[in-house]
Amino acid sequence: MWPSDYGEIAMRRGFGEYDFIVVGAGSAGSVVANRLSENPNTKVLVLEAGGDPPIESAIPALLATLANTKYDWQFNIEPSAKSGIYTNRWVRGKMLGGCSSINAMAYVRGSEEDYNNWEALGNPTWGWENVLDYFKKSESNQDPEIADAFGGYYHSKNGLLSVELYKDNLSISHDIIRAAKEMNFSFVKDINADKKVAFTLVQGTLRSGLRDSTATAFLIPAMNRPNLHIVKHAHVLDLDISESGVVSGVRLILRGEKEFKVSARKEVILSAGTINSPQILMLSGIGPQAHLQQMEIPIIQNLQVGKNLHDHPSIPLFIKLDPTTSISPSTGDLLQSFFVYLVQHTGTLATIGSADTFGFVNVQDPLAQIPDFIFFHVAFLKGQTDNFYGFLQIFGYVDEFNSLITPAILESNILLVPVGLLTEKSRGEILLRSREPTEKPKIFPNYLAESSDIVAFIKAIRLYQKFLQTEAFRSHEASLLVIPIHACDFLEYDSDEYWECYCRYTTATLFHPVGTNKMGPDSDPDAVVDYQLRVKGTTGLRVIDASIMPVVPRANTNAPTIMVGEKGTDFIKEDWGLSL
Repeated sequence: MWPSDYGEIAMRRGFGEYDFIVVGAGSAGSVVANRLSENPNTKVLVLEAGGDPPIESAIPALLATLANTKYDWQFNIEPSAKSGIYTNRWVRGKMLGGCSSINAMAYVRGSEEDYNNWEALGNPTWGWENVLDYFKKSESNQDPEIADAFGGYYHSKNGLLSVELYKDNLSISHDIIRAAKEMNFSFVKDINADKKVAFTLVQGTLRSGLRDSTATAFLIPAMNRPNLHIVKHAHVLDLDISESGVVSGVRLILRGEKEFKVSARKEVILSAGTINSPQILMLSGIGPQAHLQQMEIPIIQNLQVGKNLHDHPSIPLFIKLDPTTSISPSTGDLLQSFFVYLVQHTGTLATIGSADTFGFVNVQDPLAQIPDFIFFHVAFLKGQTDNFYGFLQIFGYVDEFNSLITPAILESNILLVPVGLLTEKSRGEILLRSREPTEKPKIFPNYLAESSDIVAFIKAIRLYQKFLQTEAFRSHEASLLVIPIHACDFLEYDSDEYWECYCRYTTATLFHPVGTNKMGPDSDPDAVVDYQLRVKGTTGLRVIDASIMPVVPRANTNAPTIMVGEKGTDFIKEDWGLSL
């Protein structure tokens, strides 16, 4: 099924010379590889640190099973006394498709204002009207009611990436929507259309109930092109770069065994992601001068690589449901789900449960047209201990915290509500741990460094508490689970001080880190790449992935990252006279 591994040949014969080398076959890199290799006269090499995705990746309901396995980079975050005290990990995909092979598949683009702001920051052609064409270029929307609305302005049916609604919904999803309506929130079928503050059952990157990652959507259709070589288990160590900043290739270790140097006639494209792309740049002498000097790495370009790290930080609310009526699923129920999925690709295995139930809200201004928070909803049935624990691990929670919560799933159904801040003001950074390329970098999320982020979280918690008073939630005997966090227990429960303490202990990622190779004009001292994604002060080097985003969109970042891959490739084609 998957593309063959050119590494088999390379181990015996070595590598030839390529026009383009793409580092990373993830959400953006797979797109870049497909589009560049459309020209049969262009020779393209893709270097992916991981291997093929496992069968679990294809089944939506099994997404939690891949965290903390070889298919995950298993990045640790640096300890902090101010936030994320009960978390220690970030999940990032390490396989063909990257994070698009391990994520929850939600297809959300963000608000028009997100991209108009990118352009206003000094990045021409990155406004909404321009990027919409690139969203549509990738998309093959399978729901005619969504695709054809507004005269087809927002969507396309002709791209490579299949987008569809999940094949089934839990009944709790509809009760959440009912509660939202009681709270005077709108329900929209398409959150990617004109209305952005609303609740929705989101579409996903799915094809007939199976995950459609960028590996399946973009690499598999291109895998038989003779001008495209895909190499798996290839860890790029650094760039082959001159003192004047001319990049001529990369250095890599293949299968952990043999080191190679590969040459690029035209360009090297880093699509290794928000963590790995800045690491490769810094190891190559492109980064903050003081940090590179500390690491004793010769400086090629003094750029703010690794800075501007930000995300959609989240805090979890745990809601007990149906304590007097909940029952555990039987073995027969599970077997029936498996059979239905095997035959029809529908049922519970074709879904992510209630996790497609999104609420986009604005806690600062109820009349605003753009959101500042998102409410996710992940429902667990009584007794689903393994599933519950697996999801907590995805968010990076440590065993000390998990042990405080998991007993609750034995008593009732549980609704996990990750409350996500879409407009984080705090900024973190990525730093090298050492000069050793295979050693993972230091990740400092720096969540809640800005007090305004804490104030916003408390407002969001207060808003969701009101949901529990709706008839829809009262019909489930809903109540908020009080978690015994020792450092917070001496504070008055439900006070602002209590919730600040709770947030500082439970802050976690929503898996949307961006910004560490910021796109911006020369007047921006923090910019690493220009608007055409060329690394400043270098020749033959671009970054095309989520790390170039100057500000994170108000959305899951997979669809925006795919858009960046499409648009970035067109910049390359224009520069080298390749057909668009």
